[in-house]
Amino acid sequence: MQPILDTATDTKALRKVDVVLTDVDDTLTRQGKLCASTLDAMERLADAGIRLVPVTGGCAGWCDHIVRAWPVAAVIGESGAFRFIKKTDGSLDQRFVRPREHLREEQRKLLQLADTALSAVPAARLAADQPYRLADVAIDHSQDVGPLGSNDIQRLIDCMRRGGARARASSIHVNAWFGDHDKASMAVSLLEEDFAIASGEQASRVLFIGDAPNDESLFARFPLSVGVSNIARHLDKMQSRPKWVCRASHGAGFEEMVERLLAARP
Repeated sequence: MQPILDTATDTKALRKVDVVLTDVDDTLTRQGKLCASTLDAMERLADAGIRLVPVTGGCAGWCDHIVRAWPVAAVIGESGAFRFIKKTDGSLDQRFVRPREHLREEQRKLLQLADTALSAVPAARLAADQPYRLADVAIDHSQDVGPLGSNDIQRLIDCMRRGGARARASSIHVNAWFGDHDKASMAVSLLEEDFAIASGEQASRVLFIGDAPNDESLFARFPLSVGVSNIARHLDKMQSRPKWVCRASHGAGFEEMVERLLAARP
């Protein structure tokens, strides 16, 4: 890993990028806040013809707002359970990995598993946005509680996995779901089906930026990958790591990446 520098090698690698996938919590935000300068960087990407797609563990309710109000081309939420695109008439085109009634039934089982996990780690609790989720379950470890220690976070993950769920930690939540989907699988589906970018073109045209272990599937899938500097505390626990790491953290790191990316364009 290396910083994103204005070298000939980096410039050449970034020149063809026309889609940026980004995590949200602690990649675009700091302590839940989106700075005006970060929003401006997002606008500059859009003005340059680069499509921005947040890929988040965040809830469907939040994703509804993001895709309607932010300068983004689409949003992927709840760890890849769905993607939303705002159509030209202002309505939403929604695609889910499975029928929504199936996802809701799975969510009821996940909530039962979460009860067991919360009994094992009483300091944790369901995320405040759980009522606005359509598919997964999120357990708060560092947003409105804690922050909890790494052992408690791992205990939450282990409880969910013993029940047959997939579970990963973001910077604020443990997200759990049933099924083989993840952030990367829905991103690939979006790129191929909605953006008409073939699999063989994605390595040179798509960049991902993130900050946490639940971004590993995207770091593994896209060779042009970036971590904001606050990812450093997680790197020794990650098998798939970003190609580059920004000097700055959180939204300032995202802005740093945007400056490098725009400077590299013809």
